[in-house]
Amino acid sequence: MSFDAKKAFRGIRAVFGEDGYEKLRNAHVLVIGVGGVGSWLSETLCRSGVGELSLIDSDIIESSNTNRQLHTSVSNDGLYKVDVLAKRFLDINPEIKLHAIKIRLTPDNISNILVDCPQYVAEAIDDIHAKAYTDHFLYKKKKTFIVSGGAGGRSDPRLLDIADISFSKGNSLITRLRTILRKEYGYPKGGVKMNIPCVYSSEKPVYSAKDAYMSGDLPVFGAAMSVTATAGLLMASWLINKIISDDKN
Repeated sequence: MSFDAKKAFRGIRAVFGEDGYEKLRNAHVLVIGVGGVGSWLSETLCRSGVGELSLIDSDIIESSNTNRQLHTSVSNDGLYKVDVLAKRFLDINPEIKLHAIKIRLTPDNISNILVDCPQYVAEAIDDIHAKAYTDHFLYKKKKTFIVSGGAGGRSDPRLLDIADISFSKGNSLITRLRTILRKEYGYPKGGVKMNIPCVYSSEKPVYSAKDAYMSGDLPVFGAAMSVTATAGLLMASWLINKIISDDKN
């Protein structure tokens, strides 16, 4: 079957107009972390006609990812997440430019890895310290970016929201991120806007029974795809609207 981008993305053209579609087609977005949130986020960008995607993640697919991650299947077990997504996205849009980067960002390598970082970025990392130094780097570089809060232990996607990390409530990952940025990187205190938007859930997480996770049978808390995927969709929507509304594009 031959690929006709205009036909494939006619729904996007109808919603955002020809100018909006062209902005998306010419946009380059970086997604850092393609797990429970980032995998759905990335697919949404691909299916919205974004012309270039860079995916950063060093993890391989495991069966324990089945409940929440788009790329996980029996046939993909043991493969790199970014490689599986890159192949999938090229099958969706053969014209997309893809960069699958199998590396873990660290304070020592982030400047080199992100030396040509695009303007639009989604950060979907669950390691708190990696999250902090990555967000600080993006902030210093004046990138247009959004970060993900914790989705573990939650089951109600209706309690997801987007806010500046200074104003988010009830999400321990964002609370910890906010604290580290203030203590270690000098961000303002006292409820002052930090200009770092996030998707977060205010739902109280449900933890596994202590004997179950102490024995290794269950994680400390699980995750529901309805929440992780919705968080990814919200982040993608935020980025798409930023791209379309940017007069520089």
